[in-house]
Amino acid sequence: MLLLSFSGYSQRNYDEKITTESNVQDLVQNEITGIVVFKEGNTIKGINPDTKKIVWTLTSDDFGKTSAADILTDPDFGKIFKDKSDLTSIAGSPYVEAYINSKFIIINTDTGKVVYNSSKESFWVTQSDFLPETDEYLLTLKSGGDMAIALIDMKTGNLKWNTVVDKAKSLFSFSLKESANTNVARVNGSVVYYLLYGKLYSFERESGKLNWKADEDYSKFFLTQNDKNIVVVNSKGLLSTKEYLNVLSTETGKSIWKESIKTKKVIYLEDWGTKLLIAHYGGFNFFNLNSGEKIWKKDARGDGLKKVISIEQDFLYVAENEMMLIDKDGQKIWKKFIEIADDKEDPIYNLGRVGEKVMYLTGTYGNMVDYKTGVKLWKRNIKFNEKRPVLPTYDEPTNSYLVYNDEKLYKFDPSISDKPEPFAKVNVKNEKDLNSIENYPWGVALSGPVEVMGVALDGTIKYHNVYKQPGETGRRLLKGASIAGSFAMGAASAVNGFAGQEIDLVVRDERGHIVGNIRKDADQKLLKKSKNQAVASAAMGIVAAKFNSRFNTMKQNRDYSYIFAKAETGEKVLVKVRKSDGVELDKIIFKNNKPIYEIDPVTENIFYVLDNSIQIFNKK
Repeated sequence: MLLLSFSGYSQRNYDEKITTESNVQDLVQNEITGIVVFKEGNTIKGINPDTKKIVWTLTSDDFGKTSAADILTDPDFGKIFKDKSDLTSIAGSPYVEAYINSKFIIINTDTGKVVYNSSKESFWVTQSDFLPETDEYLLTLKSGGDMAIALIDMKTGNLKWNTVVDKAKSLFSFSLKESANTNVARVNGSVVYYLLYGKLYSFERESGKLNWKADEDYSKFFLTQNDKNIVVVNSKGLLSTKEYLNVLSTETGKSIWKESIKTKKVIYLEDWGTKLLIAHYGGFNFFNLNSGEKIWKKDARGDGLKKVISIEQDFLYVAENEMMLIDKDGQKIWKKFIEIADDKEDPIYNLGRVGEKVMYLTGTYGNMVDYKTGVKLWKRNIKFNEKRPVLPTYDEPTNSYLVYNDEKLYKFDPSISDKPEPFAKVNVKNEKDLNSIENYPWGVALSGPVEVMGVALDGTIKYHNVYKQPGETGRRLLKGASIAGSFAMGAASAVNGFAGQEIDLVVRDERGHIVGNIRKDADQKLLKKSKNQAVASAAMGIVAAKFNSRFNTMKQNRDYSYIFAKAETGEKVLVKVRKSDGVELDKIIFKNNKPIYEIDPVTENIFYVLDNSIQIFNKK
């Protein structure tokens, strides 16, 4: 083990420096163009990541000014903006949003052009949603006592329309945090559906005509394949386990069912054309899409349902700490439930079919089950220490999992006939902080905020670097680049690979074959979404190859760990560690308590803010 103190280590000088007139307040990097954008005072500038030169500058003349009187006339202004960042890079686009002089600005980072500027408007922009399908922006506005929705044409920067939808007081019934979890905009042909602060609206995309506003509040909505209906879910609070499900007409926004179905929390949905499959905490039901009548006379048993996977026309699901396989009619395929965990609260890290077997991996057990009979194939479960973290990663070439638990590493291979023994024993110092396990041709890397370890596949410890935690609270870590970069860097990590599942509406044809909209892991979906948007949206004026080049290079950054550590002298050090051998390639001492910095995932250059300057450290 190498415990590093950095005592006596001197500051590595920056390679280049950009001096500003005042302190730099914010800095982000756009994932597509790579432009590093920073704000100082009333100025916003863009830095080319390759030349490290300022390529465009925007001043107060470009933004307009706000007097104190403007703010005083709207007492809700502070409430809306207190949690907003000065700069935000928009995933899947070349745009950066800026709040400056209390105005909302959209900047094309490729050109430095202000695409939209609210300074000439008489409203506050409180919410923005980029529509990649059409290269447009939806804005939520507070204008006097009214709340309105507006659409920006990004080609011209003009508002195509501005439609009042409600009184502004409804805007403040949701916090900004809640709205980030519920507000969704979707384009469907000539119509835009917008779920905003619990209210669902339908607009004509070209004219802005409000087709309807739904009568009830909702937390989720899903468009059906027939384009005639919308499935809506109403949660009584974000943490509620009780929900109401209904189906609306896309023409009127009114319910086509006599009443909503009261159910436990919905975790899985399928659209079969004329019927809906709904899996919730209490079990499974098929409903007639048009009438809402239950097709299954009896629920497929499943109290405490928490995970569902569709396999062809069967459904593999976990209810509390047991799993079961049922067919499309809700009939059991296995004779009995299979216990897969000691505790119903144990996390599920893997559940899926591998050939004619089902592999499961939870917080306490791992085993293989025969798909047709539900009989366990291994006489003994892998027994994990449920009080210690379980961290898995999937190795596609060998169709196996590598798993860390209780200072042991296992190879979880579906071809073996009995439970595997650990192939390595490791002495991790900060086990609860581990957030990544990654597989490489040379072995396995375990890493966390202040620790990196490399283990060869024969169980040999290649290296073990441990650092001291700085102990700062509220410090700002990778922001702009991390929107794409950290997802790419962590694509093989257990945290990114298994956490954050999101609900989508799985669509089947009349024969029951899945045709699209399958639920994906949130991180992978964001990456794919960003890449596809960049390629598909020719209206952005971005060459697809430009993003593809950056995207493919970003993925290589999983080969390094950047660790923010504390030296014995009290200095705070950013250390770059190569995961293949543990070699420290770079060390940079930060001189402020809450560092703002970006690591370009392509060039590996570091842009670090210190007072009225941006120090640039070239790749080492």
